[in-house]
Formats: sequence, structure tokens, C-alpha cells
Amino acid sequence: MEKEKKQLTIKNLHRHLKRAASSFDARPILKCVHYDSDGSITVTDSHRLLQIKNFHNHDQSFNQDLSTMNIIDGAYPDVNRLIPTEHHTEITISLDVLIRIMKALGTSSSEVVKWNILENKIVFSNQSDKMYYGEPIEISPNASIEGEKYSISFIAKYVKECCEFFIDAKERYAVDNVKIKMFSPIRPAVFTIDETRYVYIVTPVRTN
Repeated sequence: MEKEKKQLTIKNLHRHLKRAASSFDARPILKCVHYDSDGSITVTDSHRLLQIKNFHNHDQSFNQDLSTMNIIDGAYPDVNRLIPTEHHTEITISLDVLIRIMKALGTSSSEVVKWNILENKIVFSNQSDKMYYGEPIEISPNASIEGEKYSISFIAKYVKECCEFFIDAKERYAVDNVKIKMFSPIRPAVFTIDETRYVYIVTPVRTN
């Protein structure tokens, strides 16, 4: 029986896929988007991963280079084992707020932003402001937080681009929130606005 045609349109999709894919030639397969026979597509650069479920109706799996659009032979990493299946902390925060914070604190493409997760809020801070001004600039937005509380750090650019994908992917009048599920300060975190469709994983950065 022919699979039902999926109807899913995402603004700027190719740009979002290229951002999350690798740009290095050392592992050409990571420069591709992987079409899985289950209907999902996935890209990863080993630091972050974007998966869109129920996207296509191809019966077979294949890899497509995002620059040349050629089909590339090779085994794509088993991404299912990279996606955490449990979490100890869940945060709900506005997409627009999180993007603005990452832009404000992400003063360079490699800027690391620390998230200090407290009872009813998150205190965001970066290191470059501490170097220049003697102390970090802190931003503390409201957020819904459940579970364990600790500090975790991410590259601001990765979180910003994750949220920009969700802004383009979400329904026009959908709730402007992102859920972030964390297992520990050193394990990848899962960002999502709709777990039945989108999974975006960002690996934290270890800091002193």
C-alpha cells in the first residue's frame, strides 16, 4: 500500500538543515541530510542534531548532500541512540525570549553561555563580559522548571539557531514556547516544540 503523502512546509528549511550539518570534508556523510525509511529526515554535525519526523514518503533510506544535492553512498550514524529517552529536568521558556538572550550574550560564534537553573528562573551569563567588565552580565527571565536544578553551558549560536528553526517550523498561531529536556550537565539536551514532529539536540560544553 502506498504511504500517505506527508504535508509539511517549513520556512527556510534548507538553511536550517545546512546549519546543523557538518561543513567539514573529514566525514562527508555528515554533510548530508539522511532520509530514513520511517519518514523522518535527520542532520547532525556530532555537536547538534535536527530530526523532523513524518516528513517524506520514500520507502528506502538514502543520504543527500546539502551542497550538491547528490545522493551519497555510505552508512549514516545511528541517530536513534544519540537521542536521550529520559530526562531529569524540564524547562519551558518563550522562544522569542530565549533567542534574544542568546543574541545578547552570544557576542561571538563560539561564545559559551552558562545556564544556572534555579527554582523558578534561569540565570544566563557569559564569560566574555566577565573578562571585559570584571563580572558577567546576567539575564534572568521567567521560566517553568521541573526536576533537578544545576548549571549547564551551551554555545549560544547553537541554541539561537535551534530556536530560529522552531520559529520557522511552528504553526502560525501556536504557543510561543520551547521545551528543553535535560538528563545532566554533560549529556545532550533535547529541545522541542512538538515531540511528534521535531527534535533538536544540542550538546553542552564542559566548563571549569
